[in-house]
Amino acid sequence: MSRVTEVDHPDRSALAAIGRVLAAIGGARFELQPVLDRISAEAADLCGADMAFMFLRDGDVFRFTAASGSTAEHWAWERDHPNTIDRGSIVGRVALASAPVQIEDVTADTEYASGAYTVGSVRTLLGVPIRTHEGLIGAFGIGRTRVAPFSAEEIELVSLFADQAGVAIRLGHLVTETQEALERETAVGGVLQSIARSTFDLDSVLQTVIDSATRLSHAEEGNIMRDDGGRFRVAAYTSGVEEPYRDILDRRRFVPERGTVAGRVLMERRPVQIVDVTTDPEFELLDAQRVSGFRTVLGVPLMRDGSPIGVLIVWRREVRAFTDPEIALLTTFADQAALAIANVGLFQTVERQRAELARFAPHVAGLLSSPEGEALLAGHRREISAMFCDMRGFTAFAETAEPEELFSVLREYHAAVGAIVLANGGTVEHFAGDGFMIFFNDPTPIPDHPMAALRSAFAMRERFAELSAGWRKRGYELGLGIGVAVGYATLGRIGFEGRYDYAGVGAVANLAARLSSAATADEILINQRMYAMVEESVVAEPVEGLSLKGFTHAVTAYRVASLRVG
Repeated sequence: MSRVTEVDHPDRSALAAIGRVLAAIGGARFELQPVLDRISAEAADLCGADMAFMFLRDGDVFRFTAASGSTAEHWAWERDHPNTIDRGSIVGRVALASAPVQIEDVTADTEYASGAYTVGSVRTLLGVPIRTHEGLIGAFGIGRTRVAPFSAEEIELVSLFADQAGVAIRLGHLVTETQEALERETAVGGVLQSIARSTFDLDSVLQTVIDSATRLSHAEEGNIMRDDGGRFRVAAYTSGVEEPYRDILDRRRFVPERGTVAGRVLMERRPVQIVDVTTDPEFELLDAQRVSGFRTVLGVPLMRDGSPIGVLIVWRREVRAFTDPEIALLTTFADQAALAIANVGLFQTVERQRAELARFAPHVAGLLSSPEGEALLAGHRREISAMFCDMRGFTAFAETAEPEELFSVLREYHAAVGAIVLANGGTVEHFAGDGFMIFFNDPTPIPDHPMAALRSAFAMRERFAELSAGWRKRGYELGLGIGVAVGYATLGRIGFEGRYDYAGVGAVANLAARLSSAATADEILINQRMYAMVEESVVAEPVEGLSLKGFTHAVTAYRVASLRVG
């Protein structure tokens, strides 16, 4: 009796079924799969079928999405065999006709080429299109294991339900996409917070990136590779990656070549996808494929200054291409991983520079251990000899030299200046590239600080001449300009918790920097006040009417040629 009622009132039955589907959407906690499963179950129940399979369109093929009835073996077969638009399958015929299609007995249909009837023991098949305002988005494949054709009323009922199901699927997609957008935003924020918190722990950041990227792109597993001297190695895996697979990849270093996804990414410097590695004639990482079972693989480069510094790779064990939005999402995570790597590298560089600076001025660090030192760190005024030095020809050199050569020159220069300053009791306030700011008479008092500064200046000029002779043989013309000034400055600790420096602030420091800028190669310029204090100990000549940036009036400086002996 109920069957007759359903046929007599198909609208009511279909609406009741769609009501249950909408209830499933509300209770699915933003997951689309339970909604699709419910739709499949309702489609089978509406017409008394033994099974109902749902297929959604993906470009030119229809992929298995959900099912009710039949066996796990049948489900797996459908996953591995997408339906093309032809007469070989019920879904293909629905796509061609854009209308319901029935095969009363698949064993008697000479055009039917699908093996589903063998795996699922299907005899009678009904295909019904699923449409939205965008057109055909999928199809139902509804079957009976006996030859029992579906009636016109049953076909009408399922067709009506399919139209409503299309709306429900679209709604489910929108709800899911909204939730995924929120998850993506949360994940991106989490990665950025991880980057901000992690100064040294790059492994933790990369783990957060690959876990979030894999989950939100609907991949099964993934890893991140990092540059290791021009060859790339795996730096992070998702937790589910098995040890045999890790062993294979850990032993390998990846380079630009066609045999792997990572190699192609490094060659092309863009996202690269292999939809099915088992059918790709160039793919060579077959031992890893056999162990892990991956089929679809996507690699995205981690770019920094136009060059790859790593590769983010995700994969699926079924043949299912990553969509453009998923690739865009993974590119975002790859950019964050590149940022994390660059940040950690920058921090390590800064820490090395700070360590070198502390080595050049250990007496500053020693202030922390005495009450007098605490008072000095808090801020005080004192007369100092401020020195600034930088290279002539450095800009042109930096524009043409290879980075390795540039750093080699700077290391030699920094080491030489730092050692000389330390030997004469000076303090390296800071150095940036080719520029040094140094002061004498603080924090350790030096009775004759102007002469200590000048002895340092001449020792630096002499040592620089030796270094520049070697650089000149390599084609680099570099000179050293030095400015020294005596005056009062306020000195003490500056910075913030976790990042402090000891610095001097005042016009004397600015004057020393401007004198250095005005000095030619191998020239030492001092201010008038300093000359008055060292006049008996130096050979010098005045440089009058010197216009210096930041000074409203012309300045008289002195060019020091040598120190007097005796």
